[in-house]
Amino acid sequence: MTTRWRSQVMALVLVVSAVPLWQGVSRADYVGNKYTDAASGQVLEYNVFVPTGYDSAKKYPLMVFLHAANNTNPPNRTLSSDGVGWTGTFINTPHQTTDPSFFMIPISQTNMSGWGEATQAISTPEKFEGALTIKVLKSDVMTKYNIDPNRLYITGPSMGGRGTWDILRRYPGMFAAAAPAAAPASPDDAALYLNENIWAICGEVDPIVQGERDAITAIRKLGGNPIYTELAGHGHDSWRTVYPDPQFVPWLYAQHLGVPWWTVSKAPTSVTGATLTTGWPTTMPPANLPTSFGGASGSSAGASGMVSTGGMTGAGGRANSGGASGASGGAGVSGTGGAGTVSGSGGSVVSNTGGATSSSTGGASGPMASGGASSSSSGGASPAPTMTAVGVGTVTTGASGGATGAKDTGSPSGGCSLGAARPGRFSVGSALLLMSVLVFRRRQFRRAGRRRSC
Repeated sequence: MTTRWRSQVMALVLVVSAVPLWQGVSRADYVGNKYTDAASGQVLEYNVFVPTGYDSAKKYPLMVFLHAANNTNPPNRTLSSDGVGWTGTFINTPHQTTDPSFFMIPISQTNMSGWGEATQAISTPEKFEGALTIKVLKSDVMTKYNIDPNRLYITGPSMGGRGTWDILRRYPGMFAAAAPAAAPASPDDAALYLNENIWAICGEVDPIVQGERDAITAIRKLGGNPIYTELAGHGHDSWRTVYPDPQFVPWLYAQHLGVPWWTVSKAPTSVTGATLTTGWPTTMPPANLPTSFGGASGSSAGASGMVSTGGMTGAGGRANSGGASGASGGAGVSGTGGAGTVSGSGGSVVSNTGGATSSSTGGASGPMASGGASSSSSGGASPAPTMTAVGVGTVTTGASGGATGAKDTGSPSGGCSLGAARPGRFSVGSALLLMSVLVFRRRQFRRAGRRRSC
């Protein structure tokens, strides 16, 4: 009897330890991957964060996070040290609970704009790690998991911001929103960004600030309206303030592919713990909004604005993309002037005071401030995440901290804290509890047997 009971107990323990309690429910994990391009032999390592309770029947948003450079050469990055970045900060927000997201975090083995360089001509060959990131996202990640193609997002600081700009111009119409931080782009490519939802971030005294200002100004002149947040007094560390701001994650995930941001969300007017630079508006006036996302030049002239006595020339009608005549402008309100005839150009046409008319295709340029003093180095030591095996990949179960010096691959506070046990499987404690129940039942049967024998 004793031998039989022991055999039964051991068999049950083995079954409990090996078989999941239910299928389809799992703990959130960073799953490590390594992709080798068959044609070139080039390699890209990347983590994919799979949210808790992933359900393959539902569509999920996904954010691509591109890390910054560091101070080592060669960088010798690993998935455990650089494969989390700031995603721990994004995951530990209330938004992740109500709108769980996937994250793809590739790692680059270079500090030379490994993801791409948006200040170079677009005819320049694409950096292979940026190209492989998009290739793997399309061919592997989006085929393995049920990712919503209308809710792809991309962000990154410094080198990651340069890559964000570059990927955005090379793959138009792919991302619902992008947030390049502390990174310049070429004003010559402004037309390529016109129909994208962009929240650009920089510091007032960041050495690269003028390059980012020039890009934003050029996009706005063409009629686009990217959000631009410039932090007064900040150097090359602006993302460390904006990424944790409670407005950042909800704004990003509110965006959908091809839908102008101002129709579904509001631009931030302040950032927690920072002051915005005077003279650099977060957005352009409302007149700039209708010209983004496909505002084409009309073939017909808008009607001239009406003028009242002592008034200014009214704004000309805006010709729509089909070339139809715009409506007459309203009566002027100040100054002395005569009627003027203006030509619609796809956007609003506004006249100057005194009766003279002028054609405008966008908002006025902001002041061209110089770069200012050199940046202050941002920092905070990075606690090393621990790694455990998960299938063929790896999983980080610790948080990624702030980077040291110019290394910008971690958040300044705790990242995603993950429990040690995996819901969906019996734990060792559960097995011991079951063993205790079985032993208790065995004793009951033995006592009952003694009473019968008496």
